[in-house]
Amino acid sequence: MPQGSLPVRHLGVPLCTKKLSLHNCEVLIQQIKSKFNSWSVRALSFAGRLQLIKTVIAGITNFWCSSFVLPKACIKRINSLCGVFLWKGNIEVRHTARVSWEVVTRPKSEGGLGVRNLEIWNKACILKLIWLLFFEAGSIWVAWFTDTVLNGDLNSFWTVKPNPRNSWLVNKLLKSRSEIYNWIKLRVRNGDTCRFWTDNWSDFGCLRSFLANDFNSTLGIRENATLSSLYRNDHWLLPHPRSEKQLQLHAFLTTIEFTTEADYYEWELEGNTYKTFSTGQVYGILTGQGISVPWAHIVWIVGGIPKHSFLCWLFLLNRCPTRDRLLSWGLQTPPTCLLCNSSPESRDHLYFLCPYTWSLWNQLARRCGLNPQQQWSNVITQLQSHSSRTWKGKLILLTWQSCISWTWQERNNRLHRNSFRSVDGLMKLIDRQIRDKILSFRDKNPLLSSRMMQKWLA
Repeated sequence: MPQGSLPVRHLGVPLCTKKLSLHNCEVLIQQIKSKFNSWSVRALSFAGRLQLIKTVIAGITNFWCSSFVLPKACIKRINSLCGVFLWKGNIEVRHTARVSWEVVTRPKSEGGLGVRNLEIWNKACILKLIWLLFFEAGSIWVAWFTDTVLNGDLNSFWTVKPNPRNSWLVNKLLKSRSEIYNWIKLRVRNGDTCRFWTDNWSDFGCLRSFLANDFNSTLGIRENATLSSLYRNDHWLLPHPRSEKQLQLHAFLTTIEFTTEADYYEWELEGNTYKTFSTGQVYGILTGQGISVPWAHIVWIVGGIPKHSFLCWLFLLNRCPTRDRLLSWGLQTPPTCLLCNSSPESRDHLYFLCPYTWSLWNQLARRCGLNPQQQWSNVITQLQSHSSRTWKGKLILLTWQSCISWTWQERNNRLHRNSFRSVDGLMKLIDRQIRDKILSFRDKNPLLSSRMMQKWLA
């Protein structure tokens, strides 16, 4: 093995003692660019590009996120590449987005596309390294970290200060301990290793923070005192409580019973204890619970057509380039609808105030056993009462999405190709597509396929 100097490459990633720079991450960025520039992705739809970002690109970045804290400049660059590719399909063109990246990274239930927020995902991956310290004692890295950084005492992780002699990543882990402190619970048994002030052993978390504003908050107890050292002859060696918080602490101490077993750590998230670390679960907690949208289930149908779902998502956010939006951007274009040539074109007019689309939707909805509505808001409210988990709801939602997709395609064909199809012609195309989709359910759920087909042909 030849002698070298840092930084070096190992398993495709750079190894260095300092903070990663954008130059160090150039290999990662080039890997992502090569996927986006491949000839095989040039014909992908919006849904296909989304799938590539959520699988291939997420897999590439996940390997790096599990080992390093990526620079913010690198994360910004990756997000920019993903955004350009999603909306344009070509990373060399000017970036214009229909929906902001902040909305794209929201869960589908909150009106987004479920793409990972790379900065938060990176944080969740790095927190796993701290989890390893407490729950993977057999790891060589854990043994080295405990011996070298923590001076052989794992409990000192919460108190040891960052040191210039440590690598940048080690100091970053020490600065990130507040993110994970509340999830690593120390269960008291004999109290020999449980530190009174810093370990998370009580219902109040860190007692140093809990009693910070109290008079005489130190209670005369030294910094590294353990619980067992404060208990003698069935009595706690604490001064009488002089505040409400100290009284709460004394009441909690009466519930502790010492045993002969050793203290141990547990991984607790949202009141539940787990044996393993789930990066996705931690990511969800760090992201937080947002406001759910009521229409998510009518867009993201299990077994639906991805490109139809993506287009319906855009229409529900009103982000498709209808002529009223083009005019609001200052572009010179005729305002009339391309399908009926009688009224100004907008989303609410196209679906389904336009005579052309209303004639089509009226036929399709009645074929599914649905009494159709004409106003956009009324249609969405009506569809929200149906679930894709039932055969009838799945048929109605598939038909609605097909109607949206084919009428938008017809509108674009008239604009760009000067190609026209009648309502009957479009009806035949949708009929063929719905039949094919119903038949695709036959292998996994023949009863579902049979009921949907009987209703469709009735």
